[in-house]
Amino acid sequence: MKYFFSFIIVPIIVFSQTENDINIRLLQDMRSEQSSGLISFLGSQNPHERELALLAFANIQDTNTVEYAAQLLSDESPKVRSMAAFAIGMIGRPGGAAFLFSRLEVERNGQCVAALFNAIGLCGTRDDLKKIIIQSEDYRPGWKPYVVQAVIRFANRKVKDSSASKYTAALLYDNKNTLNATYALMRINDTTVINNNKEKLLDQLSNASALVRMWSAAALGLVDDEVTVERLRTLAKNDKDWRVRVNTIRALRTKNIARKDIIKFIADRNAHVALTATATYDALTADEKQFIDSTQFIGMLQSNDYGEAIRDEIRKLVAKKLGERAIPFIGSWKSDKPSVSAQRVRAYGETHSEKAIPEINEAIRQSNSSLVVIAGIESYQAIAQRSNESVKKDFLKVATLMFSKNDPGISYSSAVAFQDTSFSKEIRRIYLSALISSYLRMNAPSDLEPMVELQNVFAEVADSSAISAVEKGLAEPDKVIRSAAEKAYTAITGVAAPVRSVTSMKGKRPFYSTQELILLRQYNGADIFTTQGKIRISFEKEAAPFTVLNFILLAQKKFYDGLSFHRVVSNFVIQGGDPFGNGSGGPNYSIRSEVHPNVKFKTGAVGMASSGKDTEGSQWFITHCPTPHLDFRYTVFGYTSDSKIVDRIMIGDTIEKIVLF
Repeated sequence: MKYFFSFIIVPIIVFSQTENDINIRLLQDMRSEQSSGLISFLGSQNPHERELALLAFANIQDTNTVEYAAQLLSDESPKVRSMAAFAIGMIGRPGGAAFLFSRLEVERNGQCVAALFNAIGLCGTRDDLKKIIIQSEDYRPGWKPYVVQAVIRFANRKVKDSSASKYTAALLYDNKNTLNATYALMRINDTTVINNNKEKLLDQLSNASALVRMWSAAALGLVDDEVTVERLRTLAKNDKDWRVRVNTIRALRTKNIARKDIIKFIADRNAHVALTATATYDALTADEKQFIDSTQFIGMLQSNDYGEAIRDEIRKLVAKKLGERAIPFIGSWKSDKPSVSAQRVRAYGETHSEKAIPEINEAIRQSNSSLVVIAGIESYQAIAQRSNESVKKDFLKVATLMFSKNDPGISYSSAVAFQDTSFSKEIRRIYLSALISSYLRMNAPSDLEPMVELQNVFAEVADSSAISAVEKGLAEPDKVIRSAAEKAYTAITGVAAPVRSVTSMKGKRPFYSTQELILLRQYNGADIFTTQGKIRISFEKEAAPFTVLNFILLAQKKFYDGLSFHRVVSNFVIQGGDPFGNGSGGPNYSIRSEVHPNVKFKTGAVGMASSGKDTEGSQWFITHCPTPHLDFRYTVFGYTSDSKIVDRIMIGDTIEKIVLF
């Protein structure tokens, strides 16, 4: 379910200048069924309205609108022409690049030329990529950056060609294009071209730009000679930028490098580097039957010289390598911090030992933290998967009892466990009546996620006794639950679900009121107070107005207060906003994706997590570095310059409060 907007003219200036602007925004949010309503705005005398209508097409991505957008490639306004190109690129209809190439023959405005190349990269085929490279000799010298940008867009869609790789490699010494060239080569991942240009990339390891160094190091991960390995080892030890060290250690993951070097990197002063080194050690020793460095790692685990986040990862590594023998070194799950307790419980799961079950069971039954209980369910499940039928039954019994906690996050994890095919249908059917009773007590939207997952269980088990719960799902106003229930009904009965009269959601879904829309004018950003310090974000209201408004409303409800950062990927993102704490939770509705050609994922971009177009809810992330492969796939709704605080955030750090300004 999501917030829908009452289609009314709001008599105030909110994030746009006219009432028509607001109409266009609302039509965009109503998606494909409103494409026809937007077409009339393409003929507006106001160029801003034409531009907004094209932006709406770019977000809706209705393939029937390509020709309409193409007509505006020759508009008198450069901004409109640029947005028309973006719309065609985002719509992505096969053949759309033909319109862009045709306009490229006559376009001379730099902004528009850049937009045309970018759009070709967003929607073109491999033949279109080849065409750009073949024609590049005839392009103006100043167009080289646009060509490389197109190559990047192609590469991010996994559309590659050796001619493009060679063209890009030739620009490594071109100071104006080195940055994009190194990124493009890293994304293209062409072993032959990278090996042929090894010396050029090795030179870039001394570049003044940390981004050039880290992307060059990542590309050199495909080179496996002694000179390259030694240069990477030296860079991993000595570079001043932690992001470069992280990328370089990852590049060494497949190399013949001494384990003692990797162990030294675990002692790095930067937690991200240490965590990356721990993961790299795990990968390098994955096939080794003996954990020959066990004494050293146990010593690290017991030393205060390593930060809490590092010890958590070392604890899980020791558990994974030693199995049952690691149990004495994991320690009690009990801690003042739920995040620490959860990590220790997960370490017990990594042992895959039945002897760890008592400690996990105690955490599940005694902890008041849903974060710990969820970790316990998932860890217990990991052990039960490899155990005998008796252990499997015991686990499913515990998972069944967890529904009584009436916690959506815990119920979700328990429901997901019952979809695990390592447990036979016969065993799962033992607890089916309890699952049905639990489902019948649930109500949307608060229990939306577990209700959907339980319908998936009913479909998987396909037992007729679940029909009462399935029929309740068929009558739900929420489309996601109904869809899952329809699949369950068919799986059980063998026929399509009957068409039910469903109570209309119109008038019941929470509309954005006029008063709520005013908030877009009232607030320009937010201070996120975390356990590591304050992160100030500035909103991108013109690019993502409804995403911003969703964040404002959740912040006002204190939805985020106390939630943890459940995901941290070094030199990529930190992510929070999940009430479940495991990446599965949300606000029980979804909002629309919002993209804009001028708003991209640079360092400090604040984006919305999603599982696909128009599935965003409450989870958001902040980037450690530029991440162009996320551009136009995820919503950017703000930026922060507080990178020092962002870089200190680790899994388990929490959001204390959010203050809007």
